[in-house]
Amino acid sequence: MQERKTAADSSCHDKDVSFLSRMENYDVAVIVPTLNEELFIERCLRSLKEQTFPFQRMDVMIVDGGSTDQTCNIAMQIATACPNVRLIHNPKRYQSAAFNIGVNASTAPFIVRLDAHTEYDTHYIERCMTLLRSHPDYGNVGGICQIRPGADTRMAEAVALLNKLRFGIGGADFRVGTKACETDSVPFGAFRRSVILQVGGMREDLARGEDNEFNSRIRKAGYKVYMDPDIKSAYYARPTLTASCRQMYQNGVSIGRLLHIDRQAVGFRHLVPFAFVSSLAICLIAALFTRLALYLLAAILAAYAAAALAADISACRKYGSRFFFLLPVLFFCVHVSYGAGTIAGISGKKH
Repeated sequence: MQERKTAADSSCHDKDVSFLSRMENYDVAVIVPTLNEELFIERCLRSLKEQTFPFQRMDVMIVDGGSTDQTCNIAMQIATACPNVRLIHNPKRYQSAAFNIGVNASTAPFIVRLDAHTEYDTHYIERCMTLLRSHPDYGNVGGICQIRPGADTRMAEAVALLNKLRFGIGGADFRVGTKACETDSVPFGAFRRSVILQVGGMREDLARGEDNEFNSRIRKAGYKVYMDPDIKSAYYARPTLTASCRQMYQNGVSIGRLLHIDRQAVGFRHLVPFAFVSSLAICLIAALFTRLALYLLAAILAAYAAAALAADISACRKYGSRFFFLLPVLFFCVHVSYGAGTIAGISGKKH
């Protein structure tokens, strides 16, 4: 038996928090990075306990980056009742570091990296394991992510809808796909430990976008990243416009940085907001010298407005007219935020 330290208090800042438990030969290591997830961590873990894959065969690690809310208290209460659940301190805070900590803290042959902001279909783990075991050429498997509102407000509902629309931020297969396919990225992926050992862990110098870079290495090693729509999860989107724009800006920064690290980790869809914001900025600067730039700027904005209106009308027909005036504002704000973030990332700025 290997002893693990027991927390004397609820702080995750000062020590590695874990619990006494017998070393088991678990089938799956489940890594859940957290940082101030008190509103979501309990339902995330509840969905894990309800899996068709035996819960007791999972080595569940909540890897916390220094939460200042009740996340650690909630996690410790669950861990007290479940010997296979551990709370581990992540001094580097980033999710990439949490993933590496979890991989190194377990000996399970399969690794599943989940998100505390998400609930998982009861067959999630079982279907991931079935695919990995039957397809040795799959390096990462995952499924579709259904977006739910992060609060009970119209704005939160509109932000969640934005995540589902191709014109919004829904171009990835896992957001809009309906057929199983080889793809470039999946959320909350499942991996074979042997593949991780071959390609190396996630880059801990990446605050975001670490999954894009990691998946690129997996593909370069000759493995497939595979999306199966029967593997389902439900993610709670940011509840406000400000929070959504902040998230999109940070995501854009990660894409800009990835262009310096591995261009193959960046898809065409990631660069569309960058092209839009860059064209606006260039036209505004050029307008100081020629009136032609103003006409070009007007043409770009008119084309964007037409596309946004078409996407807005299509969405309202399907989801309701109450979003008609909100969606165009959301489209523009998140696209500009993402594009500006990409410019900042390319220029070397991290924040």
